[in-house]
Amino acid sequence: MAGQVSPDLGKHVCLPSGTKYTYVFSPPRENKPYILFLHGFPSSSYDWRHQIHFFVNAGYGVIAPDLLGYGGTDKPSELEAYRLKTMSDDIAGILDHHKIPQVIAVGHDWGSVLNSRLASYHPERVLAYAFLAIGYSAPAGKFDVEVINNKTEELLGYPIYGYWHFFNAPDAAEIMVSNVRTSIAITYPADPQTIRYHLCPRGAVREFYEKQMTGPLPSWISKNEVIKHNRIFSAEKGGYRGGLNWYKAQMANINAADDEAIPPERIQIDQPTLLLASKNDYVGVPALQEEQMKPFVKHLEIESLDCGHWTQLEKANEVNEMLKSFFEKHT
Repeated sequence: MAGQVSPDLGKHVCLPSGTKYTYVFSPPRENKPYILFLHGFPSSSYDWRHQIHFFVNAGYGVIAPDLLGYGGTDKPSELEAYRLKTMSDDIAGILDHHKIPQVIAVGHDWGSVLNSRLASYHPERVLAYAFLAIGYSAPAGKFDVEVINNKTEELLGYPIYGYWHFFNAPDAAEIMVSNVRTSIAITYPADPQTIRYHLCPRGAVREFYEKQMTGPLPSWISKNEVIKHNRIFSAEKGGYRGGLNWYKAQMANINAADDEAIPPERIQIDQPTLLLASKNDYVGVPALQEEQMKPFVKHLEIESLDCGHWTQLEKANEVNEMLKSFFEKHT
């Protein structure tokens, strides 16, 4: 939630569409560019805290929204509201509100997917792109999670999206918010292989919750930070329901028609692009991320980090320095 990072940086806006967004905002110094940070699931602007403080102190402008369904931003129940095109337009609307012509766009997890559609719908607003853990995702039309699961099971020995079926289930949100310690254990595992064996296989994450499994916190997140995360995802604040709607909308093919309407020239990325790959990410497998990006990204740079999925939290200092070096090189 925007106010969790720094209360004096928290903002909110009601866009012309009627949707309210909360976000972290800090203007630049010394003519440096703005950086747009787009988070994933289950997350909020709070999970960019290390990057926000670093880049604000370095003089960059920062915008980090709580994306639709998260934090203090609206959490509509209708899946149609979670169209990637609509949410891309919302991000452009926040930039318009502050009269910001262009940004460096940085995404993680689902934020990388939204970053990808920003490249399709509003490429003129972006100076350069950075993708953390999950790379650029080209529009693909009709989505079938089992096509991906079957392919990755053949390639890797396990399906990477087996957990999507649980996330799409009507009882998932209630199970997750009612089992806080288990949710933290599967979200922030001390051992990245927890994801390989307890999230990725079909049916594994439901079993993880049924057994009420828990685990130690990793070294890169404190008890106080977990308390803040749990406060953001408390039942009183809507829990996980809004974030899960991103999965539900994709599985319902809410984005299919929009994807198919994107012209070929809007599928290519011409701007400088950085992929920060996570060597121990069992969902965002580095080789697969690189493979899906190379045909569409003209100027691709790749850096690897010895960490799991939460790149910006696990290797905060390294991520900050890599991003800063990339930004200085290309803006």
